[in-house]
Amino acid sequence: MSNIRFFSNALNRRQWLLLTGATLTGCGGGAGSLVASLPGTGGTGSPLLAQGTITGFGSVIVNGIKFDVTQASVKVDGVNTTSTDLRLGMVADVQAERGVDLTQGVASSIEVWSIAQGTLSQPGTNSLVVAGMSIQTSSSTVFDGVSAASQLASGQFVTVWGLQAAADGNRWGATRVSVLPAATGMVSSGLIAFANGQPTLHGMALTGSLANSLAPGNLVRLQGELAPDARSLAVSSVRVISATALVQGSGSVEIEGYVTAVTSSSSFTMGMIEVDASKAVYSPSNAFPTLGSQVEVYGVLTAGRLSATKVEIESEQMLGQAEIKGNVTDYVSLSNFVVYGQRCDASKASFSHGLASDLANWKGQVKVTGTKAGDLLVVSTLEYELEES
Repeated sequence: MSNIRFFSNALNRRQWLLLTGATLTGCGGGAGSLVASLPGTGGTGSPLLAQGTITGFGSVIVNGIKFDVTQASVKVDGVNTTSTDLRLGMVADVQAERGVDLTQGVASSIEVWSIAQGTLSQPGTNSLVVAGMSIQTSSSTVFDGVSAASQLASGQFVTVWGLQAAADGNRWGATRVSVLPAATGMVSSGLIAFANGQPTLHGMALTGSLANSLAPGNLVRLQGELAPDARSLAVSSVRVISATALVQGSGSVEIEGYVTAVTSSSSFTMGMIEVDASKAVYSPSNAFPTLGSQVEVYGVLTAGRLSATKVEIESEQMLGQAEIKGNVTDYVSLSNFVVYGQRCDASKASFSHGLASDLANWKGQVKVTGTKAGDLLVVSTLEYELEES
């Protein structure tokens, strides 16, 4: 057990998962008991919820775990769909069972929800306003419809996926921004307030029968029609966002988010979730997160409070990494092709099981790893997936 803790302190979560997974593969019949003893984990088949940014495909990768989605139900904004409609940067709730090691899981359901949809205003270097929400972008934000944040302009209609970045529910961190054809509907997320007995969200009066069920302080995602004067929203859909709604049944959780408050030397709030980190292992070692840090937390969630066994502070480099496995489509050149809906640039990549010149006519699958850069995945390694003989 002490050796496992040593690895946890020395390596980031994704390196730790890969190293542990590789070690367990060679352990024969003893692997299951070792997995069960690791911080924040159960054995094979134990319940698991992962909530975080999608960072890869082939399997759907969330928080460094590759989920088999063969039998999973998939919803995007409440609409039934398939995993082929998922994209890098979307934030997903994955209900699953653990696989044969820490790097794997078997998903039963995946739900993806956008946090904002509407007309963009006040675009800045790393910020924009949508549906009354202050949204920050970063080098790891994925863009669709524009190549970079610098191409965003006032008046564009966008959909945003992201994570709560402030306790007041007004500021959010964008993980994906898509520019879409103009529409009249709006999605907005934040904390409900009341003014003269009227529920409001980001200063907009909320109307309609669904608005009557809202309580002050609720963190919600609302969908509706914005009035012509932009002062009120006729609510057509309400989704209350709460920690207790995350877990169906018992099991471990692995959640990504921003630190929105530091409450003591061993506790903090991530989004709206209270985290008790008094017994947690930290990565980097002994690096307690500060306000605004982006973290992945692993542990058990009970009555809205997360008892953490591991807290990892994510670096910008980690957040920008992605891995995709799939067929090459829309090939234009080595610097312009698509894998699983993501445009890629492999002009500076290293290749295995083949040459760069093979890519144009390759009929099988490839696995690409690299760094997100606007609407591109800048590929560092490309592996041709050879069929087993």
